[in-house]
Amino acid sequence: MERLILIGGGEHARVIADAIRSRAAAYELLGFVDPNPRASLAGDGVRYLGTDDVLVDHTEASVVLAFGALSGWRKRTSAVARLRSRVARWGTVVHSSAWLSPTATVGEGSVIMAGAVVQTGARIGEHCVINSGAIVEHDVVLGSNVHVAPGAVLGGGVRIGDDSYVGLGARVRDHVAVGDGATVAMGSVVVSAVSAGAIVRGVPAR
Repeated sequence: MERLILIGGGEHARVIADAIRSRAAAYELLGFVDPNPRASLAGDGVRYLGTDDVLVDHTEASVVLAFGALSGWRKRTSAVARLRSRVARWGTVVHSSAWLSPTATVGEGSVIMAGAVVQTGARIGEHCVINSGAIVEHDVVLGSNVHVAPGAVLGGGVRIGDDSYVGLGARVRDHVAVGDGATVAMGSVVVSAVSAGAIVRGVPAR
């Protein structure tokens, strides 16, 4: 059984906590760290452990980033760097209802939510979120800190760069590349390459 601590106690953390609970034989949620002891997770009965400083006292546990709002997404990269000396290891969480191909690979710190599908040969980087009902098709490659929002679909062979965000219900055509730090807006349909740092929206996305 993997013992887990969540960094953050807000709305996104509540969803990750449910994913952990869905596999009670595999995971034990020890609690969460957050500047706010009254964060949402506390209301769900999850133990508040303190601020990030307490992580050095929990070397037996794996740690998962549990904040993921678009407005703060790039903060995840800096959080990983800042916490490196305090974290013994990063955990990976896969919801019991997600489908993860045995030939797919998932980097440390990543989370795959309820109903998500990750197909054969897909490679998920570190600290990614494959959110509820998202589909990552065969041979997709995701960099680090990529968020694929609920209901989004990545076609076969898609490449998504580090620190990128694919919004709710968005579609990325097979074998299309999305550059580092790019944002694909909610409901967009991407049919051609997206430059690093770009924000694209619409059908087709521009």
